[in-house]
Amino acid sequence: MNSDKKHIVLLAGKKSHGPDDNGIHDYPAQARLLHDCLQRSPLADMIHITRLENDDWQADVIDTADCLVVISDGRDGDLPYEEASHLRIDQRKQQLKKRIAQGMGLVPIHFATFASKADMQDALDWQGAIFHWEQNGKRDWKSKITWSTSVFDRMQQQHPILNGVGSPKLREEFYHQLSFHPEAVPLIQIRALPTQSDDPKEQAVAWCLERHDGGRSFGTTMGHSLDIFRVDGLRTLVLNGIAWSAGLEIPEEGLQIAFAEREEVTHRVADGPQIKPIRVTMLSGNNAHRWHNWAETTGALLRVFGDDDRIQTRVTTCPDDLVSDLQDCDVLVLNWVNWHDPVGLSDAVKQAIEDFTIRGGGVFVHHFANGACHASLPQTDGKSDWPWYRTLVQRVWEHRDIAPGRSHHDKFGPFEVRPQGRHPLAAGLKPFEVTDELYWRQHGDMPIEEPLLVATSNITGSQEPLAWAYQVNESRVVQSLLGHSAATYAPSASQAFVRRVIAWCAKRPIHGSLADGTTE
Repeated sequence: MNSDKKHIVLLAGKKSHGPDDNGIHDYPAQARLLHDCLQRSPLADMIHITRLENDDWQADVIDTADCLVVISDGRDGDLPYEEASHLRIDQRKQQLKKRIAQGMGLVPIHFATFASKADMQDALDWQGAIFHWEQNGKRDWKSKITWSTSVFDRMQQQHPILNGVGSPKLREEFYHQLSFHPEAVPLIQIRALPTQSDDPKEQAVAWCLERHDGGRSFGTTMGHSLDIFRVDGLRTLVLNGIAWSAGLEIPEEGLQIAFAEREEVTHRVADGPQIKPIRVTMLSGNNAHRWHNWAETTGALLRVFGDDDRIQTRVTTCPDDLVSDLQDCDVLVLNWVNWHDPVGLSDAVKQAIEDFTIRGGGVFVHHFANGACHASLPQTDGKSDWPWYRTLVQRVWEHRDIAPGRSHHDKFGPFEVRPQGRHPLAAGLKPFEVTDELYWRQHGDMPIEEPLLVATSNITGSQEPLAWAYQVNESRVVQSLLGHSAATYAPSASQAFVRRVIAWCAKRPIHGSLADGTTE
């Protein structure tokens, strides 16, 4: 290691809080992002970075650190969370105490700010502030947790950690009403947070401390999810705080480094695979059913897909093209119905689609595609029927009156769509109003185990499922009943959902965004 460089150690705890790909308390992913940003910063030639993932404390590495960044769970009473990584066992605390006395910087982020009463004084001396969760030996928060949407308010105007940090709007799980070291300097206040007094420190969510041992510490209770680091101001604040705690001079404009997606970051800092496109084939049409404006909805989907740089889409209106197009495809989008078609799909196309699911290609069944290849299609005499299609499409639009009746929908118009459940396709999405047809009485025997989107019909009065996910052979399949016109994709949350669908069906990471209708 070049002794002239500052050694920054990123210590990441194990991922906690929900599914692997939801990004929440995903400490290894956050550490990789910060690693990548620092490598791309103007200070890159002045630093050496070591990243220790999954609580891999390495004493010899810590002994050479100029700054230790801790991104981990913290103990919260009797709940199943361990102490923050740097406070976990006595051996670590003794080593940390020695290194702190030698001037090592310390940066706790979000949950790593939690400290028990036994560790309270050391943690305050070392890092400047803590989340105070313990009263009389029990879990009884003196500090608070508040979800809020607000903007940064600078509590110091000239501090270098605030260089280039504006006042971004963000929705975050803020920890506040913290216990502070008397010499800690609050940096960022969130005025929307409730207080018990007029002390502005109760709304402070970022701070720093210049210690008497010559070392520096920065901390923030922000950083609940990977996606929160999309917010430029927060990302710059944390990068500035790390660099300052390592003893580096912060540029006047701050460390304003562009956010990078998880796959790109992993490729650069962890020798991950080269990023490949998500290859999508969309079947669109047909002309016999023009009141479903296929060109309009296809264009809307293409515009939405375009906001994920990985997605590459080709469109065909001829089912026969699928025989060749599916050979190098990751996801098939069915925005189509074979209305008034007495011929139906050829055996070669049917085999190509079924083989595609056996290979593990994903399928997105969009809106009225659930009415295709069915014996009830008008003017077909049942000749376009394909029974296996009902395996691919769990809920079918029934075109005729049979028990329990013909499929139907509410009149085209506005209604509220409510995402639900912890599936990564729905997690964090806000409810949104959409102008569409609300389908109901779709036919099928397979149970919808976990609806992703629901809405209440004005006609049935019931909560109707509008989207769900399942598996066919090795294929991930999502069926969505939304999508009658381009108006479906005006809401940002609706756009986010279908981009997630494509990535999930392709078995690729889901890219979130705080600007696309998410809550986290």
